[in-house]
Amino acid sequence: MFLDEAKINIKSGDGGSGSASFFVLKDRKKKIACGGNGGRGGDIIFRASANMSSLYNFKKKVHYKAKNGENGASNKRAGKNGEDLIIQVPIGTIIKNANKEILADLEEEGSEFIAAKGGIGGRGNASFVSQRLKFPSFAEKGEKTEEQWVELELRLLADVALVGYPNAGKSTLISKISNARPKIADYPFTTLVPNLGVVSSNETNYIVADIPGIIKGAHAGVGLGDKFLRHIMRAIFNVFVLDIEYITLSNIDISKNFLELRQELKLYNEELYRKNYIIAVNKIDILADRVLLKELKKKLRKHTDKDIIFISAFTGENIDIFLKTLTKTVIAERSKVHESHLQKESADSVKKAVYTLKEDEYLTDNLEVKNVNGEYVVKNKRLERMVSMTNLENEEALIYLRNKLKKMGIGDKLKKTGIPEGSTVIIGELVFELIE
Repeated sequence: MFLDEAKINIKSGDGGSGSASFFVLKDRKKKIACGGNGGRGGDIIFRASANMSSLYNFKKKVHYKAKNGENGASNKRAGKNGEDLIIQVPIGTIIKNANKEILADLEEEGSEFIAAKGGIGGRGNASFVSQRLKFPSFAEKGEKTEEQWVELELRLLADVALVGYPNAGKSTLISKISNARPKIADYPFTTLVPNLGVVSSNETNYIVADIPGIIKGAHAGVGLGDKFLRHIMRAIFNVFVLDIEYITLSNIDISKNFLELRQELKLYNEELYRKNYIIAVNKIDILADRVLLKELKKKLRKHTDKDIIFISAFTGENIDIFLKTLTKTVIAERSKVHESHLQKESADSVKKAVYTLKEDEYLTDNLEVKNVNGEYVVKNKRLERMVSMTNLENEEALIYLRNKLKKMGIGDKLKKTGIPEGSTVIIGELVFELIE
């Protein structure tokens, strides 16, 4: 079954905890800290695969969790890292966060996105040995990770998109020019999911997508139109398939239908509207008076200067002309896309030369402070991680944390944010009084 939207819950692996253990020498007068470090938790990785064509598998399974890192052990034995969880998705999958912001667009075979990093492993007590601290009795806990919801959206990869009203003959047309064999019937909305077909010619091969019928209001979701329109986004150009059945002796103008389709694309996405296109006027086999076609072409010419081909997908009339125009346009548009990619790569190479990393989210330069009933809650990922990995029930571990925060100048930074001396400060589960 075809499914082009899914919402799943992901969680990277927790880090393993460090070990607090000692090796006691035979004379029992000297002990050596020998606790090993915990392993890192596994990452959540999305990978685009040509073996998948739908997001249907995500309807059956919603929760995905990577392996946790193993705890450290005595004799400085490090815990094993957690195994990464690789989630296969179809090529053309877009990954969004809970706020619907695009995180990644996997449009190439094998492209990957690390959606969640595994928690770091806690250090064993052997890592804390120093001149001042010769026999540390504490170890760090592994970093705990949080689960999150992500949205997956599939946009089909095709060179050409057939766009038109329901029952305009798009399915018949794609079956005529490609290897696709969609469901065909003489009633609207036969096609409920996009169909892909490969067109083979002496000059090139390309993919054509038969998009389910677009109706007025599609951009706003009428008739699931917004879900269908997304699949046109990746096509390098469109074919508007117009139905000649709309023509009557009193009104031989189907320009209105063409303009409505164009408007739906514009309202949905301006970039989509600006894409190149050609027009295929279908079902000319039912028109007895072919002279009307000249008048119809004049009407359409008032609104477009693109190629207009009159065809019958049912009888095959003028399909050869249509295919020649289609192939010629594909080659031309691919050339433009290739040139655009070269320019983008060139621009990217310049950017990389002067590229500076964005401010690391674990820096302590910026502290978010919120006054909650007279107590000051501090939000900073690095500080929160330090606190969460500290065994707050171990006095020696608390002293080590206090000294580390002092060495980092956190007290001065907190005062600069406006926190008065003597105030209660909360970082994660740590509560303390801000004093000299």
